[in-house]
Amino acid sequence: MFNNKYKNGAFWGTVIGTSLGIIITSKMTPLNKKKMMRTARKVRTNLRDGMNSFWD
Repeated sequence: MFNNKYKNGAFWGTVIGTSLGIIITSKMTPLNKKKMMRTARKVRTNLRDGMNSFWD
């Protein structure tokens, strides 16, 4: 997909991490899910910023 192995690994890590996050949150109670989604939103923005700087 990408020529650089680090970019390729970061991309697949993001895809796998997102999939696992969806599976884990589907088995949580509503209160814990709310906390997890709040944390995931922060992590997602940080990850997006990091990936953008990494890919450029």
